[in-house]
Amino acid sequence: MKFDQVTAIITDFFQTHQLISIAALVVVLFFFYQNPKESFKFVLFLAIMAIVGYFVLQLGSVTGSGMSAIGESTHKTKKALGD
Repeated sequence: MKFDQVTAIITDFFQTHQLISIAALVVVLFFFYQNPKESFKFVLFLAIMAIVGYFVLQLGSVTGSGMSAIGESTHKTKKALGD
């Protein structure tokens, strides 16, 4: 999943569910008003986890294509040996 696909999904959700989005924004602003230092730490933690998750997904897609290439080369080798 590419970054532009993720942003399109998020944008589509916010446009489709405007009331939920506004309510979530009000709750987030309330928490930032009550305890800004802890809220900032939490948002920073969420951003880091999102970045890590994105890299893990990218690593999985790269590994999947590499495994399929290995499978194809193994199949070609068996075919060349006549098995």
